[in-house]
Amino acid sequence: MISTRMSRYIFWQTLIGVIGAACVIIAVIVLIDFVETSRDISRRADVGALQALELTLLKTPLLVQDTLAFIVLFGVLFTFFRLNRRSELIVMRASGYSAWRILAPAGVLPLLAGVLGAAVLNPLSAAANARFETLRDAYVDARAGQAAPEARVWLREATPGGFIVIGAVDIDPDASTLRAPVFRYYDEGGEGIPRLERTVMADSAELRSGFWILSGALEAQPGDPLEAIGDVSLPTRVGGQALFERVRSPGGVSFWRLPSVIDSARDAGLSSRPYELRWQSLLAQPLLLFAAALLAITATLRLHRLGGAAGFAAAGAGVGFLLYFFQELLLGLGSAGTLDPITASWTAPALFTLAGLFFLAATEDG
Repeated sequence: MISTRMSRYIFWQTLIGVIGAACVIIAVIVLIDFVETSRDISRRADVGALQALELTLLKTPLLVQDTLAFIVLFGVLFTFFRLNRRSELIVMRASGYSAWRILAPAGVLPLLAGVLGAAVLNPLSAAANARFETLRDAYVDARAGQAAPEARVWLREATPGGFIVIGAVDIDPDASTLRAPVFRYYDEGGEGIPRLERTVMADSAELRSGFWILSGALEAQPGDPLEAIGDVSLPTRVGGQALFERVRSPGGVSFWRLPSVIDSARDAGLSSRPYELRWQSLLAQPLLLFAAALLAITATLRLHRLGGAAGFAAAGAGVGFLLYFFQELLLGLGSAGTLDPITASWTAPALFTLAGLFFLAATEDG
């Protein structure tokens, strides 16, 4: 009974510390991003303070998702440093509580936070980020006025003998339609050098099951004038998921939709690496948060009366920053294609978790 009560106490104290850290960090994020959004968007669009605040709030859930490791790190650091200063850790250790039993309830929280962050917070942040990108583009386009439209949507679809490059001015996800699309068919030939075979232009192209339905289409061979061919259909392997998520950043795709986006992109011959990287990083998030909490706990278990507790806590915060930096470095290498998504996403959390467990075992059990 005492053990259960003590575990609940540690869990709730850790939860309070994490909530407090979340409030402070979110407030800082909103303030900094509001200033940055106001300065950046105002250069390209006419927006007021309320519109800039709306954009900031839409972007905030994604920023919170990306800073969960810091929230957990500083929340656990604050909690255990406070327990140490109030000699509560001394009482726990004197009553027979080992460091492992102290770690267990505090370690459950970051694991739960990681699961909820991927399963609940990420879909919310994806929807908010998609809305943010839509509003931002609308504000920028409104200021652009009558400027000549340029292709903003690009797709590349593999074919048996080559590939198709599809460019469009805009996309309407609700109607599954590209506006002013241009289809360029390339043949790689025997030497592997792409050769343009034909170009098909249209007023619009609607994606249906296995086909593009083109309206007001024009076709031309290289060197020939355009010839009107009316309304036609073109076969395609591009799926709706691959098409419409293609115009969003990976952060704008929900955790639950990422697998279908990856499969659809692969079927169409499109690069799925950014979405695979995002998928694996979300799967690794519980371990990443556990590693951050473990580093914070190991840095604050030194008894306050022995001196140097503040220095150990500061060192724990520094190692936490190193964890974040190393994770971002590996994700950057994964994005560049140097590392595969699994290695890029799981290496840093696994290494720092093992290092924290080793340090705790060495200090606790000798």
